[in-house]
Order: sequence, then C-alpha cells, then structure tokens
Amino acid sequence: MKTMIKTAGAASLLAMAVAGTSAVAAPLAQLGFSQHAGFSTPTFFGGSLQFKAGSTVANPDAGGLAPAGTSLGFAWEGGNAPAQSSIGIQSFDNDSAPTVDVDGATPLRYTAGFAGTDVDGQWNEGDWWVIDTITQTNEALDSLGGAINDPLWTVDTLADLRIFADAGRTTLAYQDPTTTNQISFNETLNQTTCAGLNPLGTNCDDVFTASTGAFAPVSFNYMGYKYDLSFQLLPGISTNDGTPVGPSVVVDNGTTISVFTPENDPGTSSIHIAMSYTATLIPEPSVLGLFGAGVLALGFAGRRRKNVSA
Repeated sequence: MKTMIKTAGAASLLAMAVAGTSAVAAPLAQLGFSQHAGFSTPTFFGGSLQFKAGSTVANPDAGGLAPAGTSLGFAWEGGNAPAQSSIGIQSFDNDSAPTVDVDGATPLRYTAGFAGTDVDGQWNEGDWWVIDTITQTNEALDSLGGAINDPLWTVDTLADLRIFADAGRTTLAYQDPTTTNQISFNETLNQTTCAGLNPLGTNCDDVFTASTGAFAPVSFNYMGYKYDLSFQLLPGISTNDGTPVGPSVVVDNGTTISVFTPENDPGTSSIHIAMSYTATLIPEPSVLGLFGAGVLALGFAGRRRKNVSA
C-alpha cells in the first residue's frame, strides 16, 4: 500500500510538471520590428578612383534611432567628373517593408520557408521580410590609365535593430543598438578580360564582400520563449539604363559572402537583407524541479518494490 502511495505521488508530481509547461502562454502570433541603419565614413585605398567630397547623404535620425554620425550614402569618381558611382542604404519597419522588387515581380516579403509571397501583412514565425536594401548606382568612371586598388573602399554599416511584441511597435521586446558590419567593394574597369569570377558576364562585374559572421543569428528571451532571429542576403534586381535585366548574384564562400553586380552604364543594382524568427518554449525552473522530483520519486518506488519482492 505504501509503495502504491509513493508511486501515485510521483506520478502526481510528473503530472504537475506537464501541467506547468502547458500553463505557459503561447508564443506571440506576430512581432513588429524597426531597423535604422547607416554608413560610417568610408575608407578609400587610393588609386585613380577617389571618394567624392561632399557626397555623403546625412542620416535623418528618425525618432533619434539611427546611429549617430552615419550617412545614408556616398559616392566616388574618376577622371571624368562629374560622372560618379554611388551607394545608398534604406531601412524598413514591419509597416514599410517592401512587398516587391523594382521589377514589380520579385517578392520581398516571403512566407515561411520562402514558400511564396507574404500578403497577410503580419510578420509571423518563419516569414522572411526585408529590413534593409543597399542600392549601387553605377557609371563608367575614367581611370586615366591609373590603377584601381582592390578593394576600392571599405565601410562599416551601423544599425539599431528593435523587435517589438506587437505589430504596432509599442512594447519593446529586444534591442540591438550596436550592430556593426563591414562591407568592402571591388570596382572593376570596363574591359573584356576579367580577373576572378564574373558570373553575370558583364565587363566586368563589381563585387561587394562581407563576413558571414555579420549575418549570424541572435537570440532573446521574452515571456517564457526564446526567439531566434536569422538573417541572410537576398539578390536584388539590377537595371541597365532603367530597364530591369535580372538579379545580382550572391555567393557564400564559407567565411565570406560575395555579391556580384553588373557593370552597366548607367545602371543600378540592389542587395536586400532579410530577417526571420522562430520561437522555442523555455521550461520554467520550477517545472524542471518538479519533473526531477517526480523522476526521483519513481526511482525510489521502483527500488522499494524490488526490496518487497526480495
């Protein structure tokens, strides 16, 4: 009889543990986000193409969230000034995130697993939504026969990413105000023989490079759940004199990611940074304790039964 009571008690403890896990609220059905990113002052490495003085576009610091001292873009030029190439960055929140690329067809809000275009207006678990778009504007620059250094420039992108527990962005659940990623850029001459990869087949493809670590997942805990944020680069549509000509090419080299953009004159190329999340239940310490106590009690009951049999 005592053995039965002990066994029943242990079973009750296990039942309490299971009940405790079921009592935790469900994960949030959707989240909100805001992203404010900008460029630091670029570092140019000499050669015949140079940073264009006074070309930086000030970051408006909307709501005081954009990193201080950053710009939304800058330009560089050669010997045929005022012709210039430039780069710009645009950030989004869950209300302003674009739905299609510049060609009007490529989706920029994907459902979970990239299964299709997300049209419900909700950033749900597994959905991939674009948080930043980097756009390169390309012109043919005269190098005056001089060398083009490789890379032409490097720049840090600084961002203040905020995740909210509601689509209206009123309850802050997580903030990463110090995200810093470095991008390097290789400019190429307009020539038929290209050094290195040239997947787009232009004369010759320009190349952006970033570390894969810049897109490593980050996590935060909120209301009993662990939320994992994942990031990746998506190729954007390029244009040739205003006409869409296909996407850029993203190549993962293991430790670095290269983005190849066409050398159109004039032309534009875009790269998108997308974000997704998953939610995982975090067992409460009390639940784990109850579960352990239940297992221990069952173990003692088993030993008791063996002793009685003996």
